[in-house]
Amino acid sequence: MVITRHGDSPGLVLTGIIELSDLERLRAALLDAARPGHPEVVLDLIGVPFLRIAELRTIVTTAQELAHGGHRLLLHLAPHHEWAINAVGWAGAPGLVLANGDLPR
Repeated sequence: MVITRHGDSPGLVLTGIIELSDLERLRAALLDAARPGHPEVVLDLIGVPFLRIAELRTIVTTAQELAHGGHRLLLHLAPHHEWAINAVGWAGAPGLVLANGDLPR
């Protein structure tokens, strides 16, 4: 997994396969990306080929942590990522916003 800081709004772009050993680093990077005055942290997952339950759980629980601080986690997703999040019933998790480009769903 490669984490790159997002330019304009606070956030991250992920590429490659997310390993179990990467999950704490992902969580810490997302929490670190939250900035006062910016309600959203952007996470671009388009370059990630698949998401397993462990990755989804980390993303959802981190979104909940961000929500406690007044932030939302805006996910830029490929269709198969959105399908996976919907399949496990976590699309409506607190603090989580699913998006395709700039269009929240």
